[in-house]
Amino acid sequence: MEEEDDLWKQFLEQYDGGDGDVLSVPSQVFSDSYLIGFVIANIVGLRYYSGTINGRELVGLVREPLNTYDPNAIKVLNSSAVQVGHIERTVAAVLAPLLDSRIISAVEAIVPKPPPSGRSPYRLPCQIHIFALPDAIPTVQCAIEDGGLHLFTPDDHEFGLSESVIVNESTSTNASKERRMVDEIFALVGKEGKGIEHLEPPKDVILTELFPHQKEGLGWLVNRENSQDLPLFWKEKNGGFLNVLTNHLTNDRPEPLKGGIFADDMGLGKTLTLLSLIATNKPVSSVSYTLVDDVGTSSARKHKSGNKKVVSSRKKRKTDVDDYNGGILDSKDKVSSPKTTLVVCPSSVLTTWIAQLEQHTRPGSLQVYLYHGERKKEVDLLLSHDLVLTTYKTLALEFSSSQSPLKKIEWLRVILDEAHVIKNFLSQQTKAVVELKAERRWVVTGTPIQNNSFDLYSLMAFLRFLPFSIKNYWQRLVQRPLDQGSASGIARLQALMASISLRRMKGTNSGSNSLVGLPSKTVETCFVELCSEEREQYEKMESEARSTLREYINADTILRNYSTVLHIILRLRQICNNVALCPSDLKSLLSSNSFEGL
Repeated sequence: MEEEDDLWKQFLEQYDGGDGDVLSVPSQVFSDSYLIGFVIANIVGLRYYSGTINGRELVGLVREPLNTYDPNAIKVLNSSAVQVGHIERTVAAVLAPLLDSRIISAVEAIVPKPPPSGRSPYRLPCQIHIFALPDAIPTVQCAIEDGGLHLFTPDDHEFGLSESVIVNESTSTNASKERRMVDEIFALVGKEGKGIEHLEPPKDVILTELFPHQKEGLGWLVNRENSQDLPLFWKEKNGGFLNVLTNHLTNDRPEPLKGGIFADDMGLGKTLTLLSLIATNKPVSSVSYTLVDDVGTSSARKHKSGNKKVVSSRKKRKTDVDDYNGGILDSKDKVSSPKTTLVVCPSSVLTTWIAQLEQHTRPGSLQVYLYHGERKKEVDLLLSHDLVLTTYKTLALEFSSSQSPLKKIEWLRVILDEAHVIKNFLSQQTKAVVELKAERRWVVTGTPIQNNSFDLYSLMAFLRFLPFSIKNYWQRLVQRPLDQGSASGIARLQALMASISLRRMKGTNSGSNSLVGLPSKTVETCFVELCSEEREQYEKMESEARSTLREYINADTILRNYSTVLHIILRLRQICNNVALCPSDLKSLLSSNSFEGL
């Protein structure tokens, strides 16, 4: 395949998600934005909300377009996600249209002085810092001026004396040395062998002997769930608790984060380790349930091979996965506390969980229900099981229904397997998993970062790790400093990952961190010449594709058609494998706007 020209490279660099997924916003929006200045505004309505603010505190701004009193409303949150008030109407009327149209890429705010002690004020001044792409700066400046607001720019004397000095973190002169591939930050954490307790799972549930690294992983998972330590970046001060990043002070002790990111490399047995966690770390009080099948008799939990099966009296369906739809809760049983773990995974991974259950657990030791395909939607039924398996697609389909038991239940724990699939925060499945209620939350993926560090934001939102689960704070405290090459951004992300994530790599026999003793990898690149028919078909489609892409660029419709262009690129790659994989003409692809069915 010939090397793509600059036109193709430009498109691939900006809009290819790396694995064929469609990105909602190109990652360059975050790294190429500039602080163009700040405006001074009042936070109003403080007496109507319970959120408190400390002096020199970073606060979050969130658009509230459905506000019944003001469609331009911008609400103000402290770093504990508690509402403090709203930005005054005159300022919100200017900024809201710019935010909604994405002419402004981000806004951030800081309260320079604390509210006066002894009384509750009606309003509190803050500085709103405005970020935009270079091409949008003149438009933003004109809109702010036309709106009657004064924009303090970096050239103004007041800018250097304001809190903007804190917000405008300068790029390190050694930025090229400071910037690293974000995934390398996980390698710098280096948790293995450093004081993590090795735990054995209960033998009456887990039949398989765990490897040392799996016992270490189990110890780390259990410790994360049971820890009562203050969350990262919080400390006790003067009888209260202070977030050292946002300067938020509260009298309420922050809740510990019972969960995190389990990011071991593929092939290290994460599923078995998680099954061991489910078997090991159960709630203190649990209830024994008598399960009955659809005709009222006790459900069988045996299988002639000795492997775990949960079979109901309904007609047996084709796949082994469906065999896990078994039993309903006897009406005399009651739930006293949550004991059920929900696992959400891609459809293709369900069979892996079933196979691991059959291979590694004692038959009947864990009650499992598959919430997929034909399924019952009774809350009591799901809560009677130790483990409920479902898919991202199933969860997304039920997201809009208030009657979905997945939304009603407060689970003991929720595990997102292959969690990198929720990296697009605007997708339906991401919104669905973020709304799930659970005491403990786990993100499981061997590839926690696929495009850039913003992939981690969706994971933070699911984990509800404040303030990083608020988009405004994530961009301000991590994303922007990291994109600028600031040492503070790298340090914060590394500290964050060291606190809430565990990542070990397989290594090789020649490496010092080998976990399973694999031989060294050998990579060979082989160049294959296309036959005449393949070359003719490839060049024909490539020529049509270039012409189509130029039309999109000239018409400024590239963003509306980028999924189609990615589709075309995929087909060009497929021609290199086999010409039969691709249709004979480009026109058959242009009506497609998704990758479904590929």
